[in-house]
Amino acid sequence: MSFEGWVRDHNQGKKVSSLEYQVYEELAKKEGHKILQESIHLFNLHHIVCTHRYGHLQLGEIAVWIGATATHRDDAFKATRFVIDQIKCRLPIWKKEHYFEQKPEWVFCKDHHTHVHFHEKDYYQKQKNIVNQQSLFDAQVLVVGAGGLGCPLLQALTTAGVGRIDIVDHDIISISNIHRQPLYSPEVVGEKKVTVAQKKLAALNPFIHVQGHDLRLESKNVEKLILGKTLILDCTDNLETKYLLHDACFKLRIPLISASIYQFEGQIRTFIPGENSGCMRCLQDKTPEDSKLGNCNDFGVLGSAVGFLGNLQANEAILYLQNKQNNSIESTFYFDLKTLSQMRIKNFVKTNCLTCKGQVDLIVDDLEISVQDLYRRDAKMIDLRDQEDSIILDYINLNKMVVLYCHRGIRSKAIVKEMRARGYSHFYSLRGGADSMSHHRPIS
Repeated sequence: MSFEGWVRDHNQGKKVSSLEYQVYEELAKKEGHKILQESIHLFNLHHIVCTHRYGHLQLGEIAVWIGATATHRDDAFKATRFVIDQIKCRLPIWKKEHYFEQKPEWVFCKDHHTHVHFHEKDYYQKQKNIVNQQSLFDAQVLVVGAGGLGCPLLQALTTAGVGRIDIVDHDIISISNIHRQPLYSPEVVGEKKVTVAQKKLAALNPFIHVQGHDLRLESKNVEKLILGKTLILDCTDNLETKYLLHDACFKLRIPLISASIYQFEGQIRTFIPGENSGCMRCLQDKTPEDSKLGNCNDFGVLGSAVGFLGNLQANEAILYLQNKQNNSIESTFYFDLKTLSQMRIKNFVKTNCLTCKGQVDLIVDDLEISVQDLYRRDAKMIDLRDQEDSIILDYINLNKMVVLYCHRGIRSKAIVKEMRARGYSHFYSLRGGADSMSHHRPIS
């Protein structure tokens, strides 16, 4: 029985012109010999040989040839299939596809019609004695934010086997993300986070379902996104989104685990609507303004710190999904990685808190406009980055939309809020500020 792998003129809808293989020859020969010996014992073979070519191969050329002899033809057939699958998984061989209509790209052989032989129970072998795997598989979680906290959390939940994971993020990968967001690497800079994250996580665990949602969490979509979920994970980095997600969870009675970080300090808290353990509104009636707090752009962030907190948040999620209990329901956990100190503070519960009772109105904020929506509007753009606030007085009587923007949209939003209070309804702030424009075509 023999197997021949030819260079084909197409693959997964792309027109292929040639293939290029690179190999770490010494290691490939050593590991390849092991694969052949394993196949002899597994399939009762008399003999088996394999040749894998490397370099630049043209259409119609043979890239891989396997020959096996056995008493039974079926054994030889299974052996050749086993060997080709193991080559794709275990050998240091890299393949680049050259196309007729687009740039060449390196591809993972495992993504191309492979048949890896392993079972789901083997994947979870090392955790089977400490978790109820079925309870994790039955769970449906929503993770909001695929950044510094979201990346380690998503990896942990994926490999733990949470059955359905939805991700919400509207951001694009930048080079400054990579030092603390391990799902991404330099070659995917400029791509959507949810697209890359979904692909990476699906490759990590083929037994679960991961779905990305390329959008910004807003009052108009938050209820639809969280409805029916077992648990919500807040990995966001701004207070407006945190409070919106928190309020929606209390309105629909859905558990939420929220985490925040500042340099080496972090906190984590689990909210269970309907229980007497308090909420964010017990401490702060109104949503705090992000302009009054620091962020990683201004004060810095370390990958090890967000990695620690993201994994801690994932651990709290896994504990909760097991038996509806964890360590951060009654008290908020605080830590300082610089001094390795930690403390728990019992949550404050305000008497007759309306949010705790589920009496929540999700406020629709129309102060901002996105870059995408701006393309369809006739607007006057005002750059505040090198201007005094008083510049806006020149536009209070303009008979068209006036859109203010600063670096990240915090200062401009505060000004628009003040102008709206004075009755000037034609003022808007550009959501995300000038930073958001770097991901889109120029605005004229």
